[in-house]
Amino acid sequence: MQKKNKRKIIIRPLHEKCPFCVDKTVPSLKKVEVLGKFLTDRARIMSRERSGVCTKHQKILSAEIKKARFLALLTVTER
Repeated sequence: MQKKNKRKIIIRPLHEKCPFCVDKTVPSLKKVEVLGKFLTDRARIMSRERSGVCTKHQKILSAEIKKARFLALLTVTER
């Protein structure tokens, strides 16, 4: 039997460079509208590949989103 060639799925980032590195800013829970851009329609945190954020800022971003949810600045789930 011949082996089937599996297609590799390549997810291209929506943004070429990290928006926080370009603007030289750091994600903050005070900027709720900025944090909301990195959530899906079901209020889940987007992956690094999908959002285009670098590793350093993705860790900070996810921590800030969790803090904002705790303080009820962001919704935990969409209704």
